Amino acid sequence: MICPECGASNREGATYCDTCGKPLAAAAREKAAQSGNLTGMMTADWTIRSALAGIFGIFGAIAAASFGRWDFVALFVLISVAGWGFLAFTIRNAP
Repeated sequence: MICPECGASNREGATYCDTCGKPLAAAAREKAAQSGNLTGMMTADWTIRSALAGIFGIFGAIAAASFGRWDFVALFVLISVAGWGFLAFTIRNAP
């Protein structure tokens, strides 16, 4: 078993690390809790980016329409729809 704290190799079934002395089960739980926080941060990051893409896509389409650039309106609408779709996907699959 590998100690998540120091990375030392230990015999199978060991409860404490032979190198650093940290309990192996507790170290594994702490490592899992830390990775859970990272997953939450990644979810928040994608949620914010997706919402901003949806919002700025709408504003971009309005601005392009005011200049009569209908090709850019279609592009910004596509960006907005993709942003809202990713937002829905991120919220639905949040841990």
